[in-house]
Amino acid sequence: MLTVSPHTIDLPKFGKAVSLPEQNPPNPKVVATQWVSKLESALASKDAARLANIFHPDCWWRDMLAFQWDLRTVHGLDKLTDFIGKHQETAQISNIRLHRKGQFAPSVAKPMDGLEWIESMFDFDTKTGRGSGVLRIVQGADGIWKGYMMYTVLKELKGAEESAGYRRPHGGNNSLLGGAIKGNWQERRQRQFEFLDEEPQVLIVGAGQSGLNTAARLQAMGLSCLIVDKNTRIGDNWRHRYRTLVTHDPVQYTHMAFLPFPSTWPLFTAKDKIGDWFEAYASLLELNVWMNTRIDSAEYNDETGDWVVHVERGGEPKRRLKPRHVIMCTGHSGEPKVPNFPGQNDFKGSVYHGSQHQDASISGDVTGKKVVVVGTGNSGHDIAQNFYENGANVTMLQRRGTYVISAKKGLFMLHEGLYDEGGPPTEDADVYGQSLPIPVQFALNVDGTNRIAATEKDNLDGLKKAGFEVDFGEDGSGIYRKYITRGGGYYIDVGCSQLIIDGKIKVQQSPDGIKGFEPHALVLADGTKLEADIVVLATGYDNMVTSARKIFGDKVGDRCNDVWDLDDEAEIKTMWRPSGHPHFWFMGGSLALCRIYSRFVALQIKAIEEGYST
Repeated sequence: MLTVSPHTIDLPKFGKAVSLPEQNPPNPKVVATQWVSKLESALASKDAARLANIFHPDCWWRDMLAFQWDLRTVHGLDKLTDFIGKHQETAQISNIRLHRKGQFAPSVAKPMDGLEWIESMFDFDTKTGRGSGVLRIVQGADGIWKGYMMYTVLKELKGAEESAGYRRPHGGNNSLLGGAIKGNWQERRQRQFEFLDEEPQVLIVGAGQSGLNTAARLQAMGLSCLIVDKNTRIGDNWRHRYRTLVTHDPVQYTHMAFLPFPSTWPLFTAKDKIGDWFEAYASLLELNVWMNTRIDSAEYNDETGDWVVHVERGGEPKRRLKPRHVIMCTGHSGEPKVPNFPGQNDFKGSVYHGSQHQDASISGDVTGKKVVVVGTGNSGHDIAQNFYENGANVTMLQRRGTYVISAKKGLFMLHEGLYDEGGPPTEDADVYGQSLPIPVQFALNVDGTNRIAATEKDNLDGLKKAGFEVDFGEDGSGIYRKYITRGGGYYIDVGCSQLIIDGKIKVQQSPDGIKGFEPHALVLADGTKLEADIVVLATGYDNMVTSARKIFGDKVGDRCNDVWDLDDEAEIKTMWRPSGHPHFWFMGGSLALCRIYSRFVALQIKAIEEGYST
C-alpha cells in the first residue's frame, strides 16, 4: 500500500471471488462462518501468531474499547498480531455471532472498482462486556479467504448495562427505595436535581448536544451527573446563534440517544426548534441541568482522583462540588479566532466575528450597505446570504478553496442506504458507519465525492465561472476529511451558491489574506481595496483546549492534548478519549457524532469507576 501523505492511502485490489470446486459460487454466509470459526480458535488459543494464517498482510483492526480502554486503529499484520497478543488475554473476546438476517448479514460488497469483499456485522462477548463489530474478508489469488478489515466496539458492561428497553426502570411507587413514604417521584426528583443527598460523580460543562447525550448515557449506566451551563435556558446555545440557522444534516442522521425525533419532524431543523427539543429532552430524560451557572474555581487531586469545583449559580451562594470526572462539552471548537489587522481601529464601519452575528437587520437598515464577509465556510455563506436578503451589497473574501455540497442532492447521497427513510435501525447504522479505519474512509470517499460532483456539476461549474474556488479536499476525499482534520473548509449549500452564480453575491480572491484597514475600506495583501461599511470575520475557532484553559485555568489546560485532527494511528486526537489530564474529557461534534461517541465516553468513565480501567 502506497502512502502519499499521512493517512492518504491507495487501497489494494481484490477482484471477483474465485469459484472453488467445493464452493461454486462462494456463499457469503458459509465463507464468513468458516472464517469466524478460525478466528475464534486463534483467539481462544492465546497464540497471536496463529492470526498470521487468517489475516491479509495489509490488514486493519479498528477497536473501540473492546480490547482496551481507548480508541485505536492498527494497520499491518505485525501490528495487528502484537495488538491482539497484548490485549486478548485481558479482553477475552469470544462467542462471535454473525448477523443471520437483515442488511448486515454476510454479503458480497464492492465498495470501488477492483475491490470486492465479504462483509458482515457480528456480536461478541468480552470478559467485562458485550459488543458488536463488522468484518471484511477478501480472497487471494490462491482462493483462500483472509481477514482484511475488522471493527470491534464495546456497547455495554456486564452488570452495568444501560437502564433502557428490557432493563428500563419500573417507575411505580412500590419500586421507590424506602417506599412512597420517603417521597414520591416529584419530591425525590427535586432532591436529586439539587444534589441534596449526594455529590455528582460527573460534572459536565455545557448543555448542548454533547452534554445532553453524554449525561443521558451516564445516567443510564447508573452514574450521577450534573450539567452546568452559563445560558438562561437549555437550548440557548442554538437559539442565540444567527437568526437563519438550521441544522446542516438531515433528521435521520441526527437522532439523540434514547429519544429519536418523531416521524413528523422536518428534514432540517431551525435553530430555535432544536433549542426547544433540547429543553424537552433534558426534562423527559430527567437530566440534572443547572442554568445560569459558571465555574468559579476547579482543582484536581492526583492522589484521590477527585475534583473540587466551586460554581456560581444565579444569585445563590457558591456551591462546592466534588465530582470524580469533568467533561468539557462547550462545542465542536474552542474560542473564536478573532484576528486584528493594522488600521482596524481607524475603520469607520463595524467589524465583528461571525460568532457574534445574529441577523443583518440588527445593524439597522443595511440596504445598499457594502458588506465584506471574510471566510467561505458554512457560517460565512449563511451570513453573506442573510445580508443579501436584507438588501446589502455583499462580497465574500476567499483565501483558499472550499468544498461545496448541496443540501438538496449531495448531502443525501452521503447517507443513502444507511441514514434515510426505510434504512436500518440507527443503532446498527452507527456500528456500520464507524466500522472502517479513517484512512480507508478517506480513500473510499474519493469515489463518492466524484459521484456527488457529477450530480452537482452545473452548480460547481457555475461557482467556478463566478470566481469561487472549489476544493474537494486532500486527495479529493471530500467533506469528512475536512471536518475531522480542520473543523471547516466546506459549505453545505442551502441557497447561497446560486446567489454567487447569479452574481448577486460577489467573490474576491485573496490567497495572501488581508493587509489591513483604511477608514472606509479593507485592504488586501496585493493592495486591492474593498470599500466596506461592515466587515464580518467568519474566520473560525481555535482548539477546544483554549476553552478548557479559559474555564479551568492553565494548570488544567497545560496537561491537555490538542483536540481534533488525527494521531499516528489515524484516530481523532483527544476527542472522546483520554485527554492527557486524568478524569478530564472532551466531548463534541455534530448531533450524530455526539449520539455515537457519547456512549464511548460514558463507557470509559464507567470502566474507571468499576475498576476495569485507570
